[in-house]
Amino acid sequence: MKKDEIRLGDTVRAKVKEDMEHVFTGKVQKKYENSALLEITDYDPSDKQNAAELNFKIVINFKAVTKNLGGGHDPEPEPQPDEAQSPQK
Repeated sequence: MKKDEIRLGDTVRAKVKEDMEHVFTGKVQKKYENSALLEITDYDPSDKQNAAELNFKIVINFKAVTKNLGGGHDPEPEPQPDEAQSPQK
């Protein structure tokens, strides 16, 4: 899946052979250039030990995302300094 197709807060299904043996579901916490930090929310019972060892968090490449279930939001723009809000002298 492409970076532009995934937003913060989206729930996604992913498969990462190195860390989890089965497909799992996670919520996007942070996006990087080619990957995302997920909070693991649902997993196969046989992966309980793996998820616990990862503290229920994992960084995955966007290519590992098999399905985007949505629910996220676009990041809010950072507030710009405004002269009207500056303190009076």
